[in-house]
Amino acid sequence: MNVRKKLTVHFLSHFILMLVIIIILITTALVTMSFIISRSEMKSDFTRTSDDYLEHAIVIDEHEVRMNQDVKDSVKKKDGWLQVLDQDGRVIGQYNTPDDLPEEYNLSDILVLEEMHYRTKQWEINTTSGTTSTIIYGEKVQSHELLDKVTSMEDFPVITNEVKKYLDKNNAWIQVYDSEGEISDYYGAPDSLNYSFNKLVNSLQEPWNSRYDVSLYTPETSSSLYVIGTDNPYHSRQSITDGIVNQSFIKGFLIVSAILISLIVILGLWYGKKFGVPLLHTLKWINDLSQGKHASPLNKKGKSPLLNKSGRLKKKYSFFKDVVHSLETLTSSLQKNEQLQQKMDKTREEWITGLSHDLKTPISSVYGYSTLLASDSYTWTQSEINDFGKIIQEKSHYMSELIEDLNLTYRLKNDALPLHKEKVDVVPFLQSWMVQHQSKEKPIHLETEHDHADLEIDLKWFTRIMNNLVVNAIKYNPAGTDIVIRVVQSSAASVISVEDNGSGIDPETIQNLFNRYYRGGNTKESDNGSGLGMAITHQLVEAHGGKVEVMSELNRGTTIRLVFPREQ
Repeated sequence: MNVRKKLTVHFLSHFILMLVIIIILITTALVTMSFIISRSEMKSDFTRTSDDYLEHAIVIDEHEVRMNQDVKDSVKKKDGWLQVLDQDGRVIGQYNTPDDLPEEYNLSDILVLEEMHYRTKQWEINTTSGTTSTIIYGEKVQSHELLDKVTSMEDFPVITNEVKKYLDKNNAWIQVYDSEGEISDYYGAPDSLNYSFNKLVNSLQEPWNSRYDVSLYTPETSSSLYVIGTDNPYHSRQSITDGIVNQSFIKGFLIVSAILISLIVILGLWYGKKFGVPLLHTLKWINDLSQGKHASPLNKKGKSPLLNKSGRLKKKYSFFKDVVHSLETLTSSLQKNEQLQQKMDKTREEWITGLSHDLKTPISSVYGYSTLLASDSYTWTQSEINDFGKIIQEKSHYMSELIEDLNLTYRLKNDALPLHKEKVDVVPFLQSWMVQHQSKEKPIHLETEHDHADLEIDLKWFTRIMNNLVVNAIKYNPAGTDIVIRVVQSSAASVISVEDNGSGIDPETIQNLFNRYYRGGNTKESDNGSGLGMAITHQLVEAHGGKVEVMSELNRGTTIRLVFPREQ
């Protein structure tokens, strides 16, 4: 996968992951805030507790009930009580319950609770076993008790001294409203207290919002409305509860915001480390390459920041391994090009030096003989002129071959010689090639156990190899020397040997046999050659992927083996 696809997949996956994390955080935050709000509402007024909160706060496992401490504290704070009923109405759990409450309920018992002066609230929640249970919460309604006591007094609905004493004793008050809604009589009530129809309805429907706990009574013989009230112990105005809820919401929002900001900062630092450091290193590397520094930048310790102690690419760079590999390839190519340029410059100098050295002697000969021919001080015979012309022709031919050989050896040295390989059966080729080199004084024989021996070679340069080896064997051995060309082929390699039983080669010559310029031009022996033949042979064999082995012993002969590995 290339870098573009990697970046696309990486950032897309991280975006999706980030989105999932944010959704999870927001969902968690909403659920958490919901519980915080429900908990705040419960502490403010237990009757406002949600079903979901109670399902988590009260665990019902078959007939075992476990309530958390927040539920117990909230119930006790309001001096209320709590009962848990199973599907059959049996009480399976309770807290802070008065002794007069039943242990088992039927439909009519709910009305009994009202008669017992309890204000109740019911919830239906799911249990761990898959059934449902009923939660009953109750609070004592003091105004009901006051009303029952007052209405049982003699002479009531007249506000007698007995009624007044009882109201004073219980810190209560009474108001009488006529059919027009005007106060016709009162005792103990604040002067500013004046109920309207809506206020009375709200006080009965939302008692936690009312400062006073009130009960109403209408005599059968009168159209007046009697309102008996006392301080409401469960007073928790909606605004107060909402304030607590809002505080809880703001607290939850700040926590979630802090978590999200922290997550963004952490991701920013992580992305900076994961992408920033490798990108800065890459930019420095590219800048160094542009300035001719063909190497990967090193850290302060002189080591590559790309690799760990085991020599492997560090994890933070692994994402950019394709880029790193490309830069390493580019750096290596630039290094090789630089080295090749240096090598070519050196080779060019060597070529000029070698050419100057090797051409110096034959040029001197040509110059000398041409000067003699051009001189008027002596008249040369036709035979002498012919001899001088032959020498000049030989030296010119030698210089031409020398330049060609020098050009070839430098091309081989710089891998600038293209080879056009083809599959050739060398057995019939050598049989045909030997004919042009046969002589009675130094006969050439071909020995092989194979009818066919295929080799992947460039026929032109392979012929040059064989010419150099056989010509040397003929040139530097005495008459009567036998020359044997042996072809051996195995699954691993093809070996072509040129063997003779001639003079042999001394160790010093063997050591320098493949060095250029080992032999130079010579005016006394026109057939000595350039001294580049064996160097060219060695380079051509290596260009074919082979190697040259030399074995020789003085006065016993020489064997030169060409070993060409076969492709498996």
